[in-house]
Amino acid sequence: MVFALLAATTSHAFSQNENMVLIPAGEFQMGSRASEDETPHTVHLSAFIIDKFEVTQEQFEQVMGNNPSDFKGTNLPVEQVTWYEARDYCKKVGKRLPTEAEWEKAARAATHTTYTWGDTIDGGYAWYWDNSKRRTHPVGTRKPNAFGLHDMSGNVWEWVADYYEDTYYQSSPKKNPAGPFTSKYRVIRGGSWRDLPDFLRTTRRNYDLPAGRFNHIGFRCARSVE
Repeated sequence: MVFALLAATTSHAFSQNENMVLIPAGEFQMGSRASEDETPHTVHLSAFIIDKFEVTQEQFEQVMGNNPSDFKGTNLPVEQVTWYEARDYCKKVGKRLPTEAEWEKAARAATHTTYTWGDTIDGGYAWYWDNSKRRTHPVGTRKPNAFGLHDMSGNVWEWVADYYEDTYYQSSPKKNPAGPFTSKYRVIRGGSWRDLPDFLRTTRRNYDLPAGRFNHIGFRCARSVE
C-alpha cells in the first residue's frame, strides 16, 4: 500500500526491493507529557521514505569497508558506529539520516499510544532488556509497526540528524523541523536491547556524543520525496 502511494505521488522509481517505506506528507502530534523535553506540539512534514530495517553490518561493510560492531553477524544491526559514520554511509548510498520529527512520525505510524503497538510492552515487537539476552538480534525478526517498519523500538538506538536540546520542542517550527542549530550532542531514538520499557516509548528522546561508539546505537536512513 505504501509503495502504491509512492508511485502515485512521485516519479522516482523506488521499489520494494529497496526496502524503504513511504511516509506521506501531513500533520501529526509530536511529543508527549511523559517528560519535560517532550512538549507536545503539532508538526507538518513533507513526504519522505525511510528504511524498513536498521542498517545491517553486511550493508555497512559493503559501503564503508569496515565493521566496527561488537556483536558480529551479517544481518545484525551495525553498532559502535559514530554519528558521523552513519551520516556518511547514508550519503554514500544516496540517502540521509532522518530528522527527529521524521523518525517519530514513522515510529508512531499514525498511533497515539505509548508504544507503536499499544500502551503496554509487547516483546513480539521489540528486543529489549527482558527478552534480548543482553545482545542485538537480526533485523526484522520482531513484528513491524502499522507502516511496515521493523525495530523502531528496541534492538539498537538510532542516530537521527538533529542536535539535541531539551527545550527545542517549545520553539521548533511547525513545518519540517530540523533541530537546533548546534549542540554538544546528537539525538538518538527508539531504545535498545539493553533498555527497560520506558526507553522504548515512541516519543522518548535521548542523546549522546556524536563521536562516541556504543554497542547499543545504530541507525537507518531516509530520503526526501520530490
